[in-house]
Amino acid sequence: MSYRAVIHDLSTGRFLLRCDVDADDLHDAEDAAIAKAVLSTKGHFCDMDVRHLHQCAERTLLVPDQHSLAA
Repeated sequence: MSYRAVIHDLSTGRFLLRCDVDADDLHDAEDAAIAKAVLSTKGHFCDMDVRHLHQCAERTLLVPDQHSLAA
């Protein structure tokens, strides 16, 4: 599943990173998001807080049928 996360600095509350991660559940998604933030900001994982984490809807490709194309 795909998740979107927003990570902030735990002590200052400063915004650090917004990212998308793929994971099996919320816990794994939180870990993956913090790992991305650590790599991007060179910070320490203990200083990071995932403030927003939600599952993204599955993307589907809508293909119009022939009747709607003829109209």
